[in-house]
Amino acid sequence: MIALENDGNVTYQGSWTRRLQEMTGLVGNAQPPLPHATSVGTLRAVEIIKPSLQAYQRDGAESGELAGDVWKITVAAKDLSLQQATAQALSEIAATRYAVETGGVIVSGKFFSTDRDSQAAIARSSGSVAWKCCATVTRDIKQLDGSTVSTVCVGAAEFVNTDMDAVKAAVTAHVSDAYAREAELMAAINAADSVAALRAIDLTAGWASVPPPDPGS
Repeated sequence: MIALENDGNVTYQGSWTRRLQEMTGLVGNAQPPLPHATSVGTLRAVEIIKPSLQAYQRDGAESGELAGDVWKITVAAKDLSLQQATAQALSEIAATRYAVETGGVIVSGKFFSTDRDSQAAIARSSGSVAWKCCATVTRDIKQLDGSTVSTVCVGAAEFVNTDMDAVKAAVTAHVSDAYAREAELMAAINAADSVAALRAIDLTAGWASVPPPDPGS
């Protein structure tokens, strides 16, 4: 990115195009090292400073200034409209609810799938059935800060004689809890009267955890 700056104002910003070459009298020349003085201003490298965006924000207005030999552009953060932010929050919790709902459940130390087909199959079953599930194993999972957390992970698939009525009850409760949490958050989101109020709602809390696959020892 190149800027043509003259007395603190930019008259061109972009790449080394023929238009810029014509403006500076450098037609047919390769881009010169920057900064480079011309009769219509100084060609300068452009540095863009992006904002650290919070939830429900996007890039907003830009302001430019000369900083040493470069033209520095600072981009401000801008809140979305309340309508846009609300729609984004509702979409996020719907996606989280689906991921949790279909992420599986652990019953009596075994992992059972809860995707929509599995939910339907479990709902139709009763009594003791040789059911395909997965073993579970507890691993110490390393966190970003270097600490470890004891975590129940999904192991190898196996067929196990299973009390399907117990599994059905667990799956029903699991799915119901996921929808109940979405309903709680939806009410809070719709009640928010500002983007700042929306930002104060923790959309990640209160959900059941989805067991991760076994990473191995």
